[in-house]
Amino acid sequence: MKRPVKILVSLGLLAVAACTPNQDAPKVSAAPRASELSFDSQGRVVRLRTERNWDDAVGQRALATLNQADRDAFKGVSARAWDGGVLLTGAVAKPEQRRRAGQLVAGIEGVAKVHDELALAENPAHPMYVPDAGLEQRIYAGLLGNDAVTGAYVVRVVNGVAYLQGSAQSKADVDKAAEFVRGFDGIKWVVDRVSVR
Repeated sequence: MKRPVKILVSLGLLAVAACTPNQDAPKVSAAPRASELSFDSQGRVVRLRTERNWDDAVGQRALATLNQADRDAFKGVSARAWDGGVLLTGAVAKPEQRRRAGQLVAGIEGVAKVHDELALAENPAHPMYVPDAGLEQRIYAGLLGNDAVTGAYVVRVVNGVAYLQGSAQSKADVDKAAEFVRGFDGIKWVVDRVSVR
């Protein structure tokens, strides 16, 4: 019974964000970032539920802000947040749209950094710029089941490029995670957007 509630709450938040003008939109409070990383019993970094919920809300807010500004220009853009950083992937048609997307998202309360990975394309809505959700889920499940990787990670895959976000204790662990992701069929290369602390 919990799963449908979660989905309805997420859809409700998205609908509120999409229908509310920027000046009247509910503020996203500062990230509930813990001063120290949290670990499970196996010594793996874990992302607290409050932090994951905040990330989801910021990602939805970023997309809602872009859609409110110019739905046609930003129809090929996707956003994913992690720990104050927002990753923008997909495509836009013009360089000024790319700059504007970064500026709009940077202006959202709680966003500390924008990782602009937007491509320029004549047809930004082309399927090659849509995230590969199936491959993302397989990689994520593999990272969770990999005992050699102790950081907490998510991955966005667009046109064969894997964008790795997360939190880790060391660069060595990020390198292990990136090497693991590179081993999946269809991955051309990995872009590291991981916070090491």
